[in-house]
Amino acid sequence: MKLMYTRGYTAVGVQEICAHAGVNKGSFYHFFPSKRALVLAVIDAYGQRVRDLWKDAITVNGSLLERMQRVFECVCDTQHDLAETNNQMYGCPIGNLALELSCLDEGIRQRLRETFSDWADAIEHMLRLAIANGDLPAIDTTTTAQTIVAYFEGVLMLAKIQNDPNVVKQLAQRAVYLVEAAADIRRNARP
Repeated sequence: MKLMYTRGYTAVGVQEICAHAGVNKGSFYHFFPSKRALVLAVIDAYGQRVRDLWKDAITVNGSLLERMQRVFECVCDTQHDLAETNNQMYGCPIGNLALELSCLDEGIRQRLRETFSDWADAIEHMLRLAIANGDLPAIDTTTTAQTIVAYFEGVLMLAKIQNDPNVVKQLAQRAVYLVEAAADIRRNARP
């Protein structure tokens, strides 16, 4: 996972993966029939980590803004740790793999799509709870959740390009503005 995250899928071979893990190729192929199978497992593992962040945000107390900011701040803290250790920010591992592989392999593209969809589902659930609690007017939760995922990925890409994890923290509150804009659109669309 670390090698693919820091260097990319195509730049890392099975031999290097095995050397890094301290195993021989036979052991690798015992667990993964191919490097492609490994990247699918990597997508699943990283995808679950981020989905868990969004699901945890649902369970904590606070406003929608506070909950969403917690996710961005957690990601910012992780990116700070990586930047301090490696003197480089790497962005989102799923976003990186999507940019690198989504046009090369339909099965990988589909898994990436499912991962982003899972994140949107968790965010949509949080938005529906905010509506049910009266914290948010009725909005198109599906589109708004997808917008937040796109924003999340864009923020991480900008932070990676600037090699500055603080970009994540600086732009965290703007995610809530997207939700508020969706509510305004909904209100203004009513006759």
